Amino acid sequence: MHLAEADVELATKKVRLLRRFWDEHILPRKATIRWSSFLLLATVVFYWRILLTRQFSLLTESEGVAQAYAWLTFWVSSIRHGVLPLWDPYTLAGHSFVGEMQTAAFYPLHLLLALFPLNHKGVLSPALYHAWFAFAHFLGACFLFALARELRLSRFAAFLAGICFSFGGFVARVTWPHMLESSIWLPLLCLFLLRALRAPDTPKAIRNAAVAGLTLGLSVLAGGMHVVILQLLIVVPTGAYFAATEVSRPWRRAALVIATLGAVGFAAGAVQLLPSMEYSARALRFLNVQALPANQKIPYQDLADELWPQGVLALLIPFAFNGHLGAREVINPYLGVFPLLLAIIGIWRNWTHRWVRFLSGLALAALLFSLGAFSLLHGLLYAVVPRLWMAREADRAVYLVDFALAILVGFGADTLLSQALRPPAATNLNRILTGIVITAAAMLFVPALYGRPEINLWITFSILLIFLSYALFRYIMRGNTGRTAQILIAALTLFDLSAFDWTARNLLEVSRTGVNHLDRLLSTRGAASFLKSRGGEPFRVELATDPKPNIGDAFAIPTTAATGVTLPFESVWLQNQPKLLNTRYRLMPVSTRLPGAVYQDAAWKVYEEAEALPRAWIVHRTVVEPSPERASAALGTPEFDAARTAIVDSTVALDPPVHDASETVNLSVFEPHRLELEVDASSKGLLVLSEMFYPGWYATVNGRPAHIYRADAGLRGIAVEAGQNRVVWRYRPLTVYLGGALTLLAFGGTAAAFLLMRRRD
Repeated sequence: MHLAEADVELATKKVRLLRRFWDEHILPRKATIRWSSFLLLATVVFYWRILLTRQFSLLTESEGVAQAYAWLTFWVSSIRHGVLPLWDPYTLAGHSFVGEMQTAAFYPLHLLLALFPLNHKGVLSPALYHAWFAFAHFLGACFLFALARELRLSRFAAFLAGICFSFGGFVARVTWPHMLESSIWLPLLCLFLLRALRAPDTPKAIRNAAVAGLTLGLSVLAGGMHVVILQLLIVVPTGAYFAATEVSRPWRRAALVIATLGAVGFAAGAVQLLPSMEYSARALRFLNVQALPANQKIPYQDLADELWPQGVLALLIPFAFNGHLGAREVINPYLGVFPLLLAIIGIWRNWTHRWVRFLSGLALAALLFSLGAFSLLHGLLYAVVPRLWMAREADRAVYLVDFALAILVGFGADTLLSQALRPPAATNLNRILTGIVITAAAMLFVPALYGRPEINLWITFSILLIFLSYALFRYIMRGNTGRTAQILIAALTLFDLSAFDWTARNLLEVSRTGVNHLDRLLSTRGAASFLKSRGGEPFRVELATDPKPNIGDAFAIPTTAATGVTLPFESVWLQNQPKLLNTRYRLMPVSTRLPGAVYQDAAWKVYEEAEALPRAWIVHRTVVEPSPERASAALGTPEFDAARTAIVDSTVALDPPVHDASETVNLSVFEPHRLELEVDASSKGLLVLSEMFYPGWYATVNGRPAHIYRADAGLRGIAVEAGQNRVVWRYRPLTVYLGGALTLLAFGGTAAAFLLMRRRD
């Protein structure tokens, strides 16, 4: 009898444990999966233009096609051939591919793109590019959802915050993949930062701070340095605010968390940061009216991209002032009319919540910063915060405005749907909203009746959204807070944000009013095939057209063209020396009237240049000139003969050539990171290689290390002995290897520490 009772008691205890496990682990996970599915559905619905049709495209503008799209094509092609692209041999007569951060050469999520082959035209499928763009927004929405749940918001509120963050404001309107992919990691960074600050003990605090550092590292690897700097502006204030608002004032904990996050973040992104630091010291950045070394502090007067004071109105009316919201490429901060109302309610009715106060302060400070020269805050931070000048466009601070407001939208949604808004507060708010609606109605009906003043179509649409938002607010205030209200809120928000999503362009409209630059790039495929069919020695192609299609990265045609936002010094010094750069062909539009084209199709002509030097040659006379600038000037003088003489940066002993003796240079191996040449010299000479001089290249002659000279301002030269020589060049950048070791240590060490601590827990 006693045994039976014990068995029943044991079985009851097991049932309770199973029920508890189900309630605490299985049900929340099922709910999270369900809401993640809703976010995926919302993503597909929002991006129906590029996911469900082929009538719209993100790839119509020149820069996006020549840079992001062509770079991804080159990256995917290289990875599928088993090569991590560190050096790009196809543009700028060869340059560091990883030095320019925007290429995102080490972003691990891009490996998913490499799972798919290039399309039948030999380039990355535009449909895959569009799907990847939407997928990045889906991830951003999921990450913000997770952060909102960490702040104890309901799942619907977290869902709404996620779609506002990812489909509105900065994240939705920045079309550059590197900036988009960097921006989506901020919610996870803040999530683990909060967990680190709240952790009950130091080991857990360090563990979560390290994970937050990894998310910062992923932002770095994605290539959006401007975004990373803005993310860093959140970290220290968050730690300081947490410590200041805690009763125990845990300043040491906050300092430890921030230090750990920063150290791990730097290490995690080191494989990208170190090559970029090396590259920036050797490249020019082009500003509005001048060019400066990329690592030199930008003068304040050149930080021109800013949100004008009138641009603040875009939070309610995105096309206010006919869209003239700021200088140059201003990011519109619009999150939707009803979400803006929810954010205001969230701030108003949750002001006692300390993170609501923090987010409100963050939104205000970021908005003031985005005003640029109009704002004292912007100038002060420019003066005192190291490296903040690298985020040169002040208006991009709307990224932080939108991030903060998106979370506040969630607080407002929970407040409104929980019926926490009661008289007299509800009555006062209703009066204010009624006044706004009456004013908006007057703005709409007066022009309708009298024909004056004329009103913009998009302003009219914004007024309609104000009406709909007010109607929905009144519907909810009548006690309708269930599933129907949630669906209406989500539907109105998606409807609102989708209407002002102009990232994808209608291809028919583009064909009527301008140039589809993806089609223009693909139209070079025939010329590229012709150039690849030309046998013999390697050569480069000059693109004598503007803008220049990036046939180098798209179709693996070596060119002298530039596609990045910076330009290496060597390219500047040799930009007027096509002969030295092995430029044998010129690609020109078919409208060119020059005779003698060796190839012609419906769009392009190819001309051959007879005077181009080979990819490598031998000289027996040198002139020493340590200054590359002066060497560049000497190259243009009539008496200089590059085929016989080289201008070098230091003395090298050579012998005169043997009379009537032949000398040959054969390039036997031509790979992105390795070149092999068979050189037959009549006497000791200098082998000049028409490849850009850059750190990380090493050479051996007959198996022995050889000193590399800077030749002719920006090329490479090494001494070779009389007779047969086997010359091997390898690209082994120390910055990549050292940075790679730090990155692996950061990710591997954090994962190991995480697993070890989890076992102990």
